Amino acid sequence: MLVAQLDTRRIEAREAARGPAYHCPRCRRPVILKKGRIVTHHFAHKPPVDCAWGRGETDAHREAKTLFRDEFARRGHRAAVEHEVASLPDDRRADVVVWSPAGHAYALELQHTALGYASLEHRTLSYIRAGVRVIWVPFLRPGLLEGAKRLDGGEDGDIRIDRFPARPLEKWVHGFYYGRFWMYDPEGKAVWLARLTKHQVFVDHVAWYDDDGEQQHAGGYWKTSKRWRTLTLWGPFGLDRIKVEPLWRKPVEMGRHRYPGGMVATFTV
Repeated sequence: MLVAQLDTRRIEAREAARGPAYHCPRCRRPVILKKGRIVTHHFAHKPPVDCAWGRGETDAHREAKTLFRDEFARRGHRAAVEHEVASLPDDRRADVVVWSPAGHAYALELQHTALGYASLEHRTLSYIRAGVRVIWVPFLRPGLLEGAKRLDGGEDGDIRIDRFPARPLEKWVHGFYYGRFWMYDPEGKAVWLARLTKHQVFVDHVAWYDDDGEQQHAGGYWKTSKRWRTLTLWGPFGLDRIKVEPLWRKPVEMGRHRYPGGMVATFTV
């Protein structure tokens, strides 16, 4: 948690000093300021932890929020981490909110954990109703780029992962952004443009004899994998190269996926 309450004001961990009593903005319980050379400065709940704002966050996520906010602030934009949006369900914090010169709010959802279809739909619709333009940015999992294939004849840096175990998050975001979305690499501190396609697996040919002595055959064909996808990536692009861009999304239902309609956002380079 990067933000806590000090008396009646909001304060970030990197600006806070040891000594004062800090409290969680949600549960109002005391939190501990943690500062060091290795981890991102943050606040932690005192155990036992039963507040949703005090569980399940990694240092990579805290660092990503800080890096994105700092980059947009460097350009002169108003930007905030863990900004609360009243209409959001459950955890009402947007990871990063950036305001354009015209006053439009853009929420960057830097998603490092699994999220189900219902949560994605509900949270996206809540942002749209609040007039906040959301960008969903899944994290690349550690080690994913190691051994990835370079695309023959592609742009420098373009790679492909043939057996990518896509989660509901990536599948949903891929459809929501019309087949191309952005992913964040916490190791390289950069973003990649991504696309998912079907992955084909070969079913080996087998032959045997049944009880009547007749030879039977099976396999020997290609089929679409239910488990794997092919992930193609273009990049990497440093955070200093990206900008947010509004995107109008019309409502669509496709099988188990429901995509809310309204003004959202994406990145461009």
